[in-house]
Amino acid sequence: MRRVVVVVALGIGALVGGGVAVAQPAPSADQLTAQLQRVLNTSVGDAERAAELEGGMAAVPTANNIAAVMDRYGAVMSWRVQNPALNGDRLDAQLAVSIPIMGTRTHDIYWVNRDGAWKLSNPSACVIARDAAGAQCTV
Repeated sequence: MRRVVVVVALGIGALVGGGVAVAQPAPSADQLTAQLQRVLNTSVGDAERAAELEGGMAAVPTANNIAAVMDRYGAVMSWRVQNPALNGDRLDAQLAVSIPIMGTRTHDIYWVNRDGAWKLSNPSACVIARDAAGAQCTV
């Protein structure tokens, strides 16, 4: 009987005490929108912005190119991330860009989980730069 109690106690301890890793929940559309807003905010330091990008510092010039266009046309356009869906080690979503009279257009983008953090993927930074902002992609 004592042996059964020890085995059960060890099993419960492994489950409760951290023997089983718990995956972090995927961020919401609002959280991803806020993350993308930080990345495109040129008043935030480059190192902080780079930490949100798969390409790190090499992707900051692309973020700056996107930000310049968004700043220029921000009064007549709006954008948000929508429909995030976990897909293995990546998080698929759409960037919905709305322009009055022209309507809303969506662009498929995704984040990758690197070092325990969700980072905007390099291909997605290029999709946003080229297709949504008409800007140059440098990553």
